[in-house]
Amino acid sequence: MIQFDSRNSFYKHPFGSIASGSSLTFRIAAGGGVPAAFARLVLKNEETGAAVTVDGAPEILPGAQEILPGGHDIFEFSPQIEETGLYFYHFEVIRQDGETEQTPDYQLTVYSADYTTPDWLKSGVMYQIFPDRFARSGNYRAPRLNKNYISREDWGGIPNHEPDEKGIVRNNDFFGGNLRGIIEKLGYLEELGVTAIYLNPVFEAYSNHRYDTADFRTIDPILGTEEDFRELCKKAAEKGIRIILDGVFNHTGSDSLYFNKNGRYPEPGAYQSKDSPYYKWYRFTEFPDQYESWWGIDTLPGVNETEPSYLDFIVRSEDSVIKHWLRCGASGYRLDVADELPDEFLEALRAAVKEIRPDGAVIGEVWEDASNKVSYGRRRKYFQGKQLDSVMNYPLKNAVIDFLTHGGNGAELERVVDEIRENYPGPAFRALMNILGTHDTERILTVLAENSRDDGEARQKLFLALLIVSFMPGIPCVYYGDEIGMKGGKDPFNRMCFDRDRGDPAILRFYRRLFAFRRKIDELEDYLFQPRSAEGDFYSFVRIGEKGRLVVAAKSGGICCSDGNADSGGVFLLNLGMAENEYLKDFFISGSVSYDTQGVFRIGENSGVAAWIGAL
Repeated sequence: MIQFDSRNSFYKHPFGSIASGSSLTFRIAAGGGVPAAFARLVLKNEETGAAVTVDGAPEILPGAQEILPGGHDIFEFSPQIEETGLYFYHFEVIRQDGETEQTPDYQLTVYSADYTTPDWLKSGVMYQIFPDRFARSGNYRAPRLNKNYISREDWGGIPNHEPDEKGIVRNNDFFGGNLRGIIEKLGYLEELGVTAIYLNPVFEAYSNHRYDTADFRTIDPILGTEEDFRELCKKAAEKGIRIILDGVFNHTGSDSLYFNKNGRYPEPGAYQSKDSPYYKWYRFTEFPDQYESWWGIDTLPGVNETEPSYLDFIVRSEDSVIKHWLRCGASGYRLDVADELPDEFLEALRAAVKEIRPDGAVIGEVWEDASNKVSYGRRRKYFQGKQLDSVMNYPLKNAVIDFLTHGGNGAELERVVDEIRENYPGPAFRALMNILGTHDTERILTVLAENSRDDGEARQKLFLALLIVSFMPGIPCVYYGDEIGMKGGKDPFNRMCFDRDRGDPAILRFYRRLFAFRRKIDELEDYLFQPRSAEGDFYSFVRIGEKGRLVVAAKSGGICCSDGNADSGGVFLLNLGMAENEYLKDFFISGSVSYDTQGVFRIGENSGVAAWIGAL
């Protein structure tokens, strides 16, 4: 039987993905009654089909028999891989009796040796704002627009969500949140610890969500002006806060300058004339009423992103959309439906961002494992060094929620984290956008409340979830209002108006205290991640840096899963295996904690839900 564990340094070094040209060592152990004659490693680049084959013979490694007693044959392989790509590899062993054995395939991500990601994505706190619902300043009065829409004066009211007489949900009521309102809230965000703001779309559009872009070069007049946006970027930068824009480049609105289906714009759009400069941007199956659209929604006509005139307009020209807003002060883009953006477009976009802002960020909306994602029948290349810096970490979000709401399977949470850590390039893993909720999901407190006995338990689970994602590598992202305990189900109830006066001050205090504690840890972004104990309703990990170690432990409910034995060194959580004579220098606790008569530190034995963080 062949023994191999891709996450064990004895069998594979270094851990996880590698930069092209890096040294790489594999080992396998072949046990059983019949000795092995020789073994082979087969590594195959999925895209090119190029294979690296390395044959070997049994080797004697000092100490190997202590690790693998019982007469195993040890084989070592050291391939050199120069070409980037997604590789799958397996091992074959031929025994002296002629029998052949083969392992399953394992994944290896090989990324460009010059691939780097922005350092500011590896620390701080991100805050996501849905612009129409966050803050409305009386210092800006929007002009009356030539479109069918409703101005709401009842800040905090229920958004219109019922279909009209034609069965269409119009999304055309606006509560009037604006850029000036965000500027006036910068002090609040600074106190919270925010270092980056991700804005849902801010460009002119028909709908209140603004994912149906009408003019890529114009701030929606309901929100403000380009001067307001420049001022937002400037004043945010003075407080150490960056602005990230939502890039919606897979489709436009049908009611737009480019398509102009409703004829609101003076220049002929693609819908009105094949001679329109925008006609080639779209794919008509029968002009003008039948055309490709996003998910079949005819108000969102899809664009051909590789059409040269569109690519120039959005990305490549000297004053392209991408470059213009970066010059106005933006620090990067979150790319809507990144799975539907072609490789050529993504590579050109990232190059344009880095040309204007070498530390600019390109973050993709990808809901699955972004290292091996298949969309529309094609394997994506997000993390080979030329496309994305980061993605929204939906796998972590889903695993944390599952840990808290469905039996507390700590081992499954550990598996998900290990899979991401193994498959993603290190520069991307350390820059992930770690989320608990977004404009596309139910509010995190609502999700947790559905599986809790009462509001107190739901709130404690929220604290626990925040603890986990805040100390994972990457940057935690708070969806506006989660920090004051806003609730809400699916759209539009997850997009209600922000009102701090209606919020839960205890939740806000917790967010502030936690992020303040996080800021106290110097160079946290450089702390290495290591998994620790994970079983039943218990999950833990360690971050190790030059200045100390950080231990994060979480218990989701039920009976404590570990024996609580303390190390002889002193204060200690659940058998995490700290060295002797290590003492806490600082700590942050959420939930019930206690010491027993022997001084053993225990967590969550009364409340059922608790977490502990200690800096050593």
